[in-house]
Amino acid sequence: MSAEIKENLTLTVIVPVYNSQEYLEECINSIKNQTYTNLDIILVDDGSTDSSGKICDDAADKDERVRVIHKKNEGLVAARKTGINSARGDYITFVDCDDYIDLDAYEQIVNNMSDIIPDVIAFGLIEEYPDDSIKNINKLASGIYEKSDMEKNIFSRMLSFGDFFQYGIMPNLVCKFIKRSFLESHKPKISNGVTIGEDVDMTYQMLLNANTLQIMDIAPYHYRKHHASMMYQTVELERLKLLEDDLRSTFVCKDSNYNLDKQLNSYITFVYLLKHPEIILGKRFDFSNTKIALYGAGGFGQAFHQSYSHNVVLWVDKNYQRYDSVKPVDALKERVEEYDMIFIAILNVAVCEEIKNTLYENGIRKPIIYYKEEL
Repeated sequence: MSAEIKENLTLTVIVPVYNSQEYLEECINSIKNQTYTNLDIILVDDGSTDSSGKICDDAADKDERVRVIHKKNEGLVAARKTGINSARGDYITFVDCDDYIDLDAYEQIVNNMSDIIPDVIAFGLIEEYPDDSIKNINKLASGIYEKSDMEKNIFSRMLSFGDFFQYGIMPNLVCKFIKRSFLESHKPKISNGVTIGEDVDMTYQMLLNANTLQIMDIAPYHYRKHHASMMYQTVELERLKLLEDDLRSTFVCKDSNYNLDKQLNSYITFVYLLKHPEIILGKRFDFSNTKIALYGAGGFGQAFHQSYSHNVVLWVDKNYQRYDSVKPVDALKERVEEYDMIFIAILNVAVCEEIKNTLYENGIRKPIIYYKEEL
């Protein structure tokens, strides 16, 4: 891409906003203060009941690049659609209202953009925990992929990279640049009622229709992880079905050589384990009248604890300080008489096996089980 085109490229940044007054100003400032200045910033206030709406209006009063859309509360998907319909930029990207970006984030991406002006650009992010930061980039190699390359190297591994819990291409919309002309002609069909997996729903539908993809091994986006996030909230089964229906309706139209059905089945199982693990685990394990020591307090552990709270008598995690009611791993040995078995709520089988071996080496003699996809 020539320097002149890059200099004149406009980027629409869509920020869906709902009751985020604690983090919103930092989020907006990280966008407004970008070293790349040719921005069209859309703040979609999705019926906030705190001061978020006023924070948005104040930002617009101080910066002519900022536009605010106030609407009734309809959820994240509808808010994103509203922003997309109002976008003016050559590319569209998203920022969640409780996150922030490096001040040179967009300059980095534009400067490294391919001359072919790709339909989609995928980059990485940093998960920000209260006591730690974890960098995540795409598993598939950086570079430019045209359609034939995507069919050969991307589609068969984009949703499920091999290990059950890993994506080949990260689903997060916040680490994507999407060409607006491409998005307008290939709008993904996403149900407004989807409240988990919204990014998955849009990202993989987009990728299947894209003619060009660029992957960058940079992570200028900061994804704030806290227990108020959707990952730790309950979701009705009906909404999971909407997500599955959206994806199956798109995937079924594509060539089966891409291994899409197997990837989708793995992903849907993954979602159920994170939101309604009893649907999957109930077919394989009988936990009735069993006292369980639960190992793991991430998304899977949180869901397991909620579904089997009447069975769990002890809950441990190596990062126990992050969570209420969670004890250090040493408690497994100190309170061994209180439980009948240990369930490791981690989706990486290799990690589960390592934990199991370590516990046995440390003298634990209770049964230890975990989920294995191949079962």
